[in-house]
Amino acid sequence: MRAQYASGAMDFFLREGIGFPYVIGVSAGISNAASHVAGQFERNRQVFTRFAGDPRYFSWRNWATQGNPFGMEFIYHELPSHLPFDFAAFAAAPVRFRIGATDCETGRAVFFDKGEAKLEEALLASSSLPLVGRMARVNGRLYLDGGIADPIPFRQAAADGFPRRVVVLTRNAGFRKPAPGAAIRAAIRLKYRRFPALAQAVLRQHETYNRAMDALEAEEQAGRLFVIRPSRPLGVGRYSQDRAQLERLYQNGLSDAAACAGKLRGFLSA
Repeated sequence: MRAQYASGAMDFFLREGIGFPYVIGVSAGISNAASHVAGQFERNRQVFTRFAGDPRYFSWRNWATQGNPFGMEFIYHELPSHLPFDFAAFAAAPVRFRIGATDCETGRAVFFDKGEAKLEEALLASSSLPLVGRMARVNGRLYLDGGIADPIPFRQAAADGFPRRVVVLTRNAGFRKPAPGAAIRAAIRLKYRRFPALAQAVLRQHETYNRAMDALEAEEQAGRLFVIRPSRPLGVGRYSQDRAQLERLYQNGLSDAAACAGKLRGFLSA
């Protein structure tokens, strides 16, 4: 749900005609970016403000019946009929779009390009949370949340030929992930005992994230990255259903992107 911040930033890009030839991400962030690439201004804002609190979207009953507190089938297969997604515009957009997921057999990051898998299936796989979510199958293989193996894929963007990158984060400056407690570690080992590489990746997820943030901040200081991050305390957690808080987070993303627009344009034109 913290991805609502990025929705605000991406809507600013759309409103101001700031485009990108390449978009990469994981989990809820890349799901929101699909609407951005399709040119659907405020679609993500509507998703959050209309469906937060809807038990089809999120409820712990979903966990019991579907294996995930988020209603993944509803979000990725039914919701686009309530708030139509423009598949044609997305497909026609001259943007390389990469969806990150974690391969359950190897524990490594995999990135799906347009056409390599059905969009809904790849996005669902990228957003399938560890422990509380089920694995998702894409092209015959099992995947989980892309944030496990590569939470902020700015280095993949450089490897793909884009050394100057704009990164939208959904955590305040200085945030680092804590290590999981003993009970969580035991639960991870038990749940993924048939997938030892995945278990190790989930156990090391905090280390992977923290190292990525250290590297990101170094590249930001070197001028190779332009980073937009929340300027105000979030007030929103992973499972938040407070529509007012989500709207404030959206507005924070919109206003933060607007505040740095001049510097951003300078970075993009350098």
